[in-house]
Order: sequence, then structure tokens, then C-alpha cells
Amino acid sequence: MNILFQFGISVFGQQHPNVIVILSDVGRAAECQYPQVRNTKKQMKGLLIFLLSFALVMVKGQNRNAFELIKKHVYDDELSGPLPNADKIINLRNQLRADGTWADIDYSSKSISLWPPGEHLDRLRMLIIAYISPQSTSYQQKSLYDKILLAAQYWANNRFESSNWWHNEIASPKAIGVCLILMKFGKEKIPPAVEIPLVELMKRGDPYTKTGANKSDIAMHYFYRALILEDADLLAAAMEQLLFPIQLVDGKEGLQYDFSYLQHGPQLYIAGYGEEFLKGISKVMAYVRETAYAVERKRLDLFERFLNETYLPIIRSRYIDFNVHGRGISRPNILEKTQETAILKQMKLIDPAKNAIWNMALAKLDSVQPFDAENISAHRHYWKGDYTTHLRKQFHFNVRLASNHTNKSESGNGENVLGRNMSDGVTNIQVFGPEYFNIMPVWEWDKIPGTTTRDYLGDLELKEQWGARAANNFAGGVSNGKTGASAMSVQYDGVTAQKAWFFFDKEVVCLGAGIQCAAQEPVVTTLNQTWLKGPVVWNGKETSTLDSVRRRVEKGEFITHNNVLYYFPVAMKVGLTTKDQAGSWYRINRSRSKDLVHGKVFKLWFDHGVTPNNASYAYIVVPVTKVLDTKEMQRIKIWQNTSDIQAVEHTGHGILQLSCRQPGTYQIGDWSITLDQPVILQLSPQPTANMQLDVADPLQQAKTVHVQLVNKRIGVNRTLAIPLPQGEYAGSTMTSTVTTEKR
Repeated sequence: MNILFQFGISVFGQQHPNVIVILSDVGRAAECQYPQVRNTKKQMKGLLIFLLSFALVMVKGQNRNAFELIKKHVYDDELSGPLPNADKIINLRNQLRADGTWADIDYSSKSISLWPPGEHLDRLRMLIIAYISPQSTSYQQKSLYDKILLAAQYWANNRFESSNWWHNEIASPKAIGVCLILMKFGKEKIPPAVEIPLVELMKRGDPYTKTGANKSDIAMHYFYRALILEDADLLAAAMEQLLFPIQLVDGKEGLQYDFSYLQHGPQLYIAGYGEEFLKGISKVMAYVRETAYAVERKRLDLFERFLNETYLPIIRSRYIDFNVHGRGISRPNILEKTQETAILKQMKLIDPAKNAIWNMALAKLDSVQPFDAENISAHRHYWKGDYTTHLRKQFHFNVRLASNHTNKSESGNGENVLGRNMSDGVTNIQVFGPEYFNIMPVWEWDKIPGTTTRDYLGDLELKEQWGARAANNFAGGVSNGKTGASAMSVQYDGVTAQKAWFFFDKEVVCLGAGIQCAAQEPVVTTLNQTWLKGPVVWNGKETSTLDSVRRRVEKGEFITHNNVLYYFPVAMKVGLTTKDQAGSWYRINRSRSKDLVHGKVFKLWFDHGVTPNNASYAYIVVPVTKVLDTKEMQRIKIWQNTSDIQAVEHTGHGILQLSCRQPGTYQIGDWSITLDQPVILQLSPQPTANMQLDVADPLQQAKTVHVQLVNKRIGVNRTLAIPLPQGEYAGSTMTSTVTTEKR
């Protein structure tokens, strides 16, 4: 019988794995009942034929059951949302012309973004849902079925093309697939004469040639086509490609070893393409649950880690950090993550053991809890994505960097037209959540929060399409999970600057040095540009009454706005406006409305003047306060702020952080630190009497860094040779323990 079992594997094992289980079970039973077959070749041959025939019948039955169950899951998912408005359905029925078209759709359009013919399939789906939903007033109505058939026939008879491959190879085939599957649940079905050409139109795109979210999206309509045709081989191939992106890749498009997500080259896309990765794969995993195609635990764990540790944490009160959306920030309402509830509802079906986690996330996205309800205290630097997050219950403060390891934020398809500086140290400061929601049309785009740029008379367009590598090689961050530091060298548009951010618990120290530019435009560093919410107060007492202010601030002065305090540890020349700003979505996205958008904006910046030479800046951001804690500010020591080294110590927490761009010996407070490599470094106290040393290589090149640490006050005199992470982990943090004699 072992021979029979092995024969079954060789014949059916790859395409029909269920046969193996059935052959094994049936074969063992046969041996028990008829032991003599072991010695009779003729009987063995007859039994073999019988068992194989029986197994194939069983597999066919199992496949049939699997197809029916998966299609039912698709049906349940598509009908889980609100029903289409009854009046709208009536209007769509009445407005459909005799040839199966709607008069207000331009079927000849080849638009690359909002492609008008795609609306035809959206409307067809709405009609179908109204037809098949028992809760609909049009449920199983013959008159509605006739309209559905008319619209489906028109699409089947044509081959509409967009100039954007995405509509042709992803959006349209997926929409057709959903429509055809849903009609399987109608009283009357789509006849073969219409279904067959529609299925033929789905045969677009090749998932084997795509990566990341694009691979999953194309494989999804292969999956739908397999369900429609009940083709087990096609379904197996589609599932293999759908789940293929759930793996870690090193710098290629997809899910990275730091659990960021990259697409269009090594370009940060945690939202956008990362979001599509989550939506598409969670959907298909929910569809195939309780079948032989269900996802394996190892892949599910990777998927859930990206969702739980990266994506969901950077949403604050349902509004995501604009840094992670790439060119998508030029689309209206994109930062409000309410539709992501679908992902979480799918996860409740896939992994119900974690429903407590999914329910907490749903409460955040549904805004049924306060904006500061999430109890989080985490700091992470994504060395593959050039991105840093500092997340607290009270606020989020995140930074988007750029280097020659990653692509800068892209423009493409007429989107993100003005996003020239969207990767150059851009900061996202959120207390309430919607601080930047839909502000992009009215932004002054050479004053993006956190950046150091030339201040042009008008905003300039981004000429490079689809992302380009930054010129600088120095960018990175160090982290112990709670606190850390990040830095980058800006080399763009004639401006050079050394920028660094030092993240303690409640304070973020922002430094810039070596700022130079030979152009005639002034150079500015923007602290923030956000919607104006409430008064602007100088030094805790002087409410700003002017909508435009230029003044010099002295050391120790501060400004508060919308529950964020900006403290000036050195004298600086600042500009502040609280004026109405206007623009349009078309201004930043050529497929959007030209209608005027306006609103009052809080905009605060440093003015470094024309042709600055070795200029610098320093400011400290303290979110969730309107009152300056003078003693706390005195505990923050800015020891160095030069082109070679930037170093800050929080004496209250005992944490020292530095960004060093040149090897050498540096005196930083009580510490003498000698380094033989450029590094970003953090020293923090351990629960014992020792110190924790965290080191990262922002160049991602060195194999070892030698560090000499001397601190006579606490009894440290150590020289360490620290091996640095290599390969896919190059740039990540390496941790060592520094013993102390006294503390």
C-alpha cells in the first residue's frame, strides 16, 4: 500500500494535495480489510484503479464545496456594507439608455487618474447588490435584472482602455470579477453569452512580473476568475501569487526587514501601496478561511506584525501620518482612515483569537474613543524606509528622511505636482489627529513642516517622475524602543544642511547646522505649517493679534498653538503667519477639482536670510502643553550643534544622544567620546548601575565601530569594538552594555 501511496503523490501530489490524504486513509482501510492484496498484483492493480477513481470523485466534491464556500464569503463581504441608496438605484435604472450606457459617462476617455469608464462598472456593481440583497427594495426584481444584463452586455461588447495600465490590468478586471461572482447569487444569472466575453476581458496583467501590492492586485482578479470558472488549478496559482508578497525582502518592493513597506523602487509607502497590500490580502485570507487554501500561521504572523506594529500605530484618532502616503497626499480625504475598518473586520474572521486587538483598533478608527485613549509609548527607526516614529499616548512626532539608499517622494500621473521637499526631514506633529487633514491644497510647498529650503516667490513643480534617489548618503536613526535620535544631511536644490532630531519622552529637540546656499532666495527652516486652531500665544501671555509677524526671539522665549509648545533655546529670527491661504486640489493633482479651497493656517519658520554660510537653528517641541516648564527645559543640554556633530543630553532622564558625521574625540558634558566611524549614538541608564549604549551606522557601510567612552563622574573608561549589523539589517541599532563603577 506504500507503493500505492507514493504513486498517488507522483501523479496527483502537486495539483491535488487532497488526493494524498484520501489515498492514505482509504488505502490503510483497504489493507486492514483485505490483507491479501499485498501479495496479489492483479488485485493490487484493480484496487489502485478503484482508489484513484474514488479519490478523484472525493477531490472534485471537496473542490466544489470549497468554491461554493469561498464564493459565499465573497458575497457576504460585498453585502456587509450599507446598501446603495434606493433613490440612487432608481435613478441609475431610469438613466440607463437602451444601448446599455449612461449619458454622463465619457466612454472615450483615456484619463490616467479618475478614469470615467470605470464608473460604469461601479454603477453595475451597485445595481447588482440591490438585486441580490434580501434587504433591498429591488431584491430579485426582473426589471432590475434586465438593466443589469443590458449594462453588462455593453461592457462585454467593448474593450475600453485607459492610458494608465493600472485601470486596464487591475481595477477593471477586479470589478468585473466581483460583479460576476455576485450574480451567481441572483435569481437569474448572467448568461454564458455575456459572461464568457466578460471573463475574457479579465485576462489582463501578469502577477509573475509584478511586485508588492501590484502583484497581489493582479492575482486578485485571477482569484475571482478561478471562482467564476471553478478552475482548481487557476485558483491554486492565484493563491500562490496572492500570498507571495507576505515575505520580507531586502530593499526590493514590498515588506521590508524593518517592517516598513516600499514600492516604486525603495520608496516609503506604508500607506498607499502598503495599504493596498493590507486590504487585498486580508480580503482574500478571509475568503479562503475554513478551506484547504487558508493561510499558514507563519505568513499570517508576518502580515499581522506589519499591521499591528507599523500601520495601525501611526494612525492617530483615525488620521494617518501624511509622510507615509507618497504622492497620495494630493488626493482629498486620503489621511482619514475610516475604510480601514474593513481590514479589521476581515482580521476578526481570520484570527478571532486576537479580537481584543482588532476591537481596540476599530474603536480608534470609528472615533468612538478619545483621541488620546491609545496607551502607547514607542520609538522606532525604519532603516530600510528612512522613517522615524515617536509615538506617545499624548502625541505623535514622526520624521521622513531621505538618502541614497531610498527614493524621495514621487510625482506621477499628475499627482503630487509640488512635492519637491517631501522627504527632506519632514515632520508630522499630531496631538488631536486632523492637524494636516486636507491642508495640502493651501500649503506653501517650500515651507513643508520640518524642512530647510529655499523660499521661492511661488511654488515650483517636481520635475522627477516616480521617485529619484537623494544625493546624500548620511541618514539614519538609533532607537532603544522608547527613545532615540535621527539625522540626515540635506543636499538638494542648492541647499546643504545637517539636520537632527533628539527624541526624549515628552520633548523633541530639533537641530540644524552647516546650512549653506549660494542662490538668491532666502533659506528658511519651517517648524510647522498646519491648520490654525485657536490662539497663538507668545511666552505664555501675549496673544498674537497680527496675521503676519517677523521678529527676533531671544533665548528662553516660546510660542504655543493648538496645544503644542515651541521653545527657543537660542536667539533666532522667526516668521509667523496666521492668514487665510487658498489653493485647489488641481494645483497639486491634475485630475482633481479646480474649485478654490481656503482656510486659516498657522505657519512658523526661521529665516536664515540670503546666501547663508554655516547657519544653524535649534528648537524644542513640547506637545500637549500651553505652559512652559522652565526646570524641564534647563535639564535639556544642547552640547554640540555643528556640521561635524550634534549632541543633546536630557540630564533629568540621564540620556545622551548624538549624531556624529566625522570620526574624532568629542567632549559632551561629562563624557569624552572617541569614534572612528560616523554614527548615531544613544547612552541611557539601565535599571542596574550600568548604561546602555545604542549605536547605528547611518551610512550602512561599516562592519565595526570602535567607541571609547570616558566619564569620571560615574566611573566609566571603556573602549568597545561594536560589530555592526550587515546585509538586510545594515543601519539598524546595535546595543551594548557599558559598566559603571558609580552612579
